[in-house]
Amino acid sequence: MKNIFKSLTGILLLSLCMISCKKDDSGASSGELSANSFIYNLATKNFNPDTALTAKVTSSGAVDIVYCYLVRSNTVDSLIYIGKPDAGEAKGYTFHISASRFPYSSIKSVRGVKVMVRQDDNSSYEGFVKIDIYDPSKPFLTDFPVSISPDLDGGATAITGKITSESGIAKVEVFDDYQTEGTFTSVQAISVANEKEYQLNYSYMYRKAAQHIKVAATDIFGQVMETIINMPVDINTFKPKFVDFPANLTPEATGTATMVTGKITSVTGLAKAEVYDDSEGNYVLLETLNDLNGVKNYTFNYSYQYKKRAKNIKIVATDTDNLPTELVIPLNVTYSTEVYRDVVMSAQSAISPGSFFDTSTGTIFGNCEVSGSEGRLDFLIYASSAGVLSFYSPTNTSSAASSYKCNGTAWVPVTSNLKATRFRVLVPTSAGNTAADNIYQAYNSGNIDNLDDSFFGTIAVPGSSSTKYDPAVNPAANIFNLNSANLIWFRIPQANGTSKNCLVKVKEVNINTGTPGLSAIKFDIIVQKQ
Repeated sequence: MKNIFKSLTGILLLSLCMISCKKDDSGASSGELSANSFIYNLATKNFNPDTALTAKVTSSGAVDIVYCYLVRSNTVDSLIYIGKPDAGEAKGYTFHISASRFPYSSIKSVRGVKVMVRQDDNSSYEGFVKIDIYDPSKPFLTDFPVSISPDLDGGATAITGKITSESGIAKVEVFDDYQTEGTFTSVQAISVANEKEYQLNYSYMYRKAAQHIKVAATDIFGQVMETIINMPVDINTFKPKFVDFPANLTPEATGTATMVTGKITSVTGLAKAEVYDDSEGNYVLLETLNDLNGVKNYTFNYSYQYKKRAKNIKIVATDTDNLPTELVIPLNVTYSTEVYRDVVMSAQSAISPGSFFDTSTGTIFGNCEVSGSEGRLDFLIYASSAGVLSFYSPTNTSSAASSYKCNGTAWVPVTSNLKATRFRVLVPTSAGNTAADNIYQAYNSGNIDNLDDSFFGTIAVPGSSSTKYDPAVNPAANIFNLNSANLIWFRIPQANGTSKNCLVKVKEVNINTGTPGLSAIKFDIIVQKQ
């Protein structure tokens, strides 16, 4: 029995050996991965020595498909690349993986890329491309002074210090802020031949009005480290000075020029003087006097043509070193209205800019600020449906109140505190002789201040609780557009029984048909003072 068992065992082993030999002879495809180790540079966010990870896979049969997985510490491997070679590359397929495929936020934990190669006979093999992470330190700046006293008489001031870098220094730059404090402009850039240690000894020629020196060192990877050196200099010593100018000025309002006189002095000489006023709500250049030719004492004598709404004149004097200084002269003018320009309001928005307007301060506020502040609300804008945007009276919100929500909670107004604001679109005529035409002419010429009822002449008092934007129909008392009828008279009742008049010039309308609540309107508004 024992001999029979031994015979059977021998036959079985022989059979297995034959099967094994047959399998080897049939030849499952074999292959290998060829790749260098790579270094990922955190400073350049790229690979060294190449700008992409490159590897080659070969097969004794044919490479069918290549999968590449990013291997990181304490993180599941993630697929970052799939490659399928063309028929001509099946025996030897070279692939490249751009550095942009690697997640920079977790790049420090990367160990390498695992490559899985499937061959055309469904056999496969695996390889690994090692990646080392290189995190070079930025340059170090040492032994630089915190503060220096520059030579103000034209001599050199020594700027010294030591710069070191483990990767090598490419350049050193010196800056100062001679034009505007804290805004640095280049003085000189010094090329450095990738030295790892550099002793700076720079002869700095003071530029008038500079208050700081900045030294910046850049390494071969573009990493920058800088230090700032204070220069405690009284820059007013250098700036042009205004002498004998009036503290304020009463302008001629009848068209006669108002003379503005004084003297401007400069240490190095004047290049130009500019005159501005703020009649447009911000300072606008009126004239530039360029023929000063470096004079150090200049007699300023300017004929100012007063423009309504101007509150100040500003004079800017610039010397030959491009150093400016300015003088603001208030105008002794009292206006009966206030102007707020380029106001932007949004419909049903809980965030800025907001849907509600307060004419007493010219401010916009949103849904989360209106509850309990109903008395501030003078008017609002509302998008009732797709394509429709309107100015609304606060008392006309009973059907719309639920649309104004703060964090999902509707606003329930205290109706007794709401104002019954009324609107009237001013519609001009083709004849050009109506009261509305006169208002358009006065507005376009910038000649409006008084907004009492007499200003509106024979125009009927506003009576509509809303007025909507509709460019497709003829304008009416409650329909405005951007072209032929863009002035609207607002009449806002006050607690003392009077009314406040406002004149609105609609400038832009943005209709959001998909989400009406995101619609917006831009306008200028003249508000009568009380």
